[in-house]
Amino acid sequence: MSEKMIFCLGEGKYELKGEGYQKHLRIFNKYVTEDEYTKVKNSLVIKNFKLPIAKWIKKEDMTRDEKDNYSSYRETGGYLKKLSYQYAWKEMWNEFSQSDKTFFKEIPHFDAKIFEKITGIKIDDEVEEMTVEEVCKRLGKTIKIVK
Repeated sequence: MSEKMIFCLGEGKYELKGEGYQKHLRIFNKYVTEDEYTKVKNSLVIKNFKLPIAKWIKKEDMTRDEKDNYSSYRETGGYLKKLSYQYAWKEMWNEFSQSDKTFFKEIPHFDAKIFEKITGIKIDDEVEEMTVEEVCKRLGKTIKIVK
């Protein structure tokens, strides 16, 4: 019963075992309640992110190999490049606003390593801009900035 999993991976060469493989009610390989799962799923549906599966490459942006493999570019002015899953994620991620990126980081049980394995995006190194109020909210306490 694996239909209720969000950002989960198994373990091993083919990811066919472990906490993230065919387990019920998991987010980032961690067990969650039905309510928590539903809340995250609904928030993803509302955001309506569109993972690009293809990208139009103009003739002038094509490599020599691409021109050799897609000779129809002469008539069409380019070709439609099929994107790998991780490349598509990177394309989408690069178009995201800071709040969209933060949305993913704030999914309950967020795990940067699992996110990177799935999407190819390493976000540990990203600088995140936040207001003092946002830092306080994230830490769950009041912060006073002093010089």
